[in-house]
Amino acid sequence: MTDPDATPQLPDSADGPSSGGAGPATHVPGRAGEPAPPGTFDGRARSFRESRTRERSLRRERVGQIVVVAIIILGIYAIVSARPFNPSSNGGNPNPGPPIIVNFSAPVAGQVPCAGGGTGYTERLVWTNSSAPVTTGDVGILIKEPDNDSVPDQGVVANATSSNVCAGSPPNAVTWSWYVVLAAPNGTNILTYTDDHGWTSVTHGPSNVPIEDGTTWVIVTGGPFYHRGFVFWLVGYANGSPIHRTVVL
Repeated sequence: MTDPDATPQLPDSADGPSSGGAGPATHVPGRAGEPAPPGTFDGRARSFRESRTRERSLRRERVGQIVVVAIIILGIYAIVSARPFNPSSNGGNPNPGPPIIVNFSAPVAGQVPCAGGGTGYTERLVWTNSSAPVTTGDVGILIKEPDNDSVPDQGVVANATSSNVCAGSPPNAVTWSWYVVLAAPNGTNILTYTDDHGWTSVTHGPSNVPIEDGTTWVIVTGGPFYHRGFVFWLVGYANGSPIHRTVVL
């Protein structure tokens, strides 16, 4: 029989076990900013998220490394495969045609009066023939010393008219400066050549013209080149075929 005046007994609190033994476990969310206890649902979820974050970071790092390696490989390939550009070499043809053989006469040394009372020295070479057609735009000229060093002509002014190969002051004799005058078979001067300006028309006409048999190449200098071991070099390409001819002056 129950005492009506007795104080009712409350059930065990959900926050702790009852005096009669342990009750069923109840999940209590962790507070913000506190680490979740290991092994709990929040702890496992957080571990999973952290694991996924690490995996994504590793993937991004690997992708970045692959991109860097690819850029380095492409850069090395570009450097190795690069070729100097030659405007007359038909784009750097990797399979050039047979060499073009050019023949010159033996050089003839001489002197010419220049403007202002100066004296110029000349070496005349006659283009006798070539194994294939060649134009002035196909070739360039070098003058080299006996030890194979090039003789510069920077800043040289090619003073020539159609009838005079030295219509101005002669080149500097101290620096062995030079320029070349190209005379047609009839003796008319048509073009001049320097390192700085290449081929230039004496009469303001075209600078790229066919080179005819019998054309004379006049090397004009301020001091005599003959018997000093200087060498005239003709180099270039025509229709993919190399041209290389040397003449000791």
